[in-house]
Amino acid sequence: MSAAPLRSHARPAAAPTTAPQRAIHLHAVTAPRHARSIAPFAWLCIGIVLAALSSVLALNTTMAEGAYTSRDLKIEIAQLHQQRATALIQLEANAAPEALAGRAAELGMQPAGRIGFVTLESGKVLEAGGR
Repeated sequence: MSAAPLRSHARPAAAPTTAPQRAIHLHAVTAPRHARSIAPFAWLCIGIVLAALSSVLALNTTMAEGAYTSRDLKIEIAQLHQQRATALIQLEANAAPEALAGRAAELGMQPAGRIGFVTLESGKVLEAGGR
């Protein structure tokens, strides 16, 4: 007799199930999107625009102020030129021989009869011609 090892091909008993299981359908989902607000970007754009407008306004105001200052200085220069011209005309009029003689007469001066020179070494008055 051939002795074959006894193998037990017995199946284990299946666990009793009470209800049939439903098949679960799995599918891939995308990651939730983070809601990004455009408010910071909008505030940045508004800030840049306001800064640009403010700088243009400040520059324009400074240029206008410079133009008014320049105009005022040109007017003052023109007035000073006119005053200088008037002073030169008055100086030339007062330096004329007739004006000098009239002014001297007002002060009580009289024309000299003889012209003399004073020597610095001796302090003597020499008459014209060296006498």
